[in-house]
Amino acid sequence: MNTVKLEQGQLLKAAVELTKALGRVADENLPDKLAGIVKLHAGIAVGSAFIPVPGADIAAAATNIWTMYVRINNELGLPFAENLIKSLATGIVTNLGGAVVGSMVIGSAIKFIPGLGSLGGAVLISATIYGVTIASGIIYMKAVSKLLNTKNASQFTEENLKVAVDEIMGDKKSVQTIFKTAKEGYKDVKKNEET
Repeated sequence: MNTVKLEQGQLLKAAVELTKALGRVADENLPDKLAGIVKLHAGIAVGSAFIPVPGADIAAAATNIWTMYVRINNELGLPFAENLIKSLATGIVTNLGGAVVGSMVIGSAIKFIPGLGSLGGAVLISATIYGVTIASGIIYMKAVSKLLNTKNASQFTEENLKVAVDEIMGDKKSVQTIFKTAKEGYKDVKKNEET
């Protein structure tokens, strides 16, 4: 099975689980809408890799992820504070692993080299930033699903959501698999665009 289909399967599965947990299966388009939000933001993340200012690319990618969470919440009617969403986005990206953060920092730092440095840095981090965004979307949807399976949406607290995210992130092997599949999915998308 190619990684684009595997990534799409993981993304749609997380969206379906979230929709079922929310009890909104009547809206059969909701899983596709949620997956579409994540894919849109993954594309925006790749665009942020081409910001030529070192560090600004990473800041834009992080902002993009928390904006994605806000859009998911708005689609679901979940009222979470913006500061919580920013905190969760930062925590998820940081916990995806040192190699991810390292790759993004190195790619951003290469942009200090005049000329081809900006393009080289962008190319280096494009797959990583795409993978981080897709993985962050899947992890967030899984955490909200987990929470909805134990509590009513009106009983949500910031602490509940943080605990649910921590529980999902605790399965390091699963999280790394999600990220790896998402990153490989980007490479397959690029190959498909070239043919």
